[in-house]
Amino acid sequence: MPISIEQFEEAPEPKLRPPAAGTENADRVLAHLTERREEAFTPAEICEGTGVPRGSVGVVLARLEDRGLVRHRGAYWTVSPDATAR
Repeated sequence: MPISIEQFEEAPEPKLRPPAAGTENADRVLAHLTERREEAFTPAEICEGTGVPRGSVGVVLARLEDRGLVRHRGAYWTVSPDATAR
């Protein structure tokens, strides 16, 4: 979607970059798990609770795990205890 020349000239550089791929999905998954931090969910349950496509949930969870924001045991995933400290 095009932007105006005014936006082009005045917007800070970071605002002129599109969000990283999957950022919205990651935000939705992390918010879902954070709001329910006393529970753990399967990827299918996360898909159902967030509306993130099933094929994307596993990738999102792996990336969040790499950043130390979620953890899992077996088929269940939950938010990391220190995720909100970041």
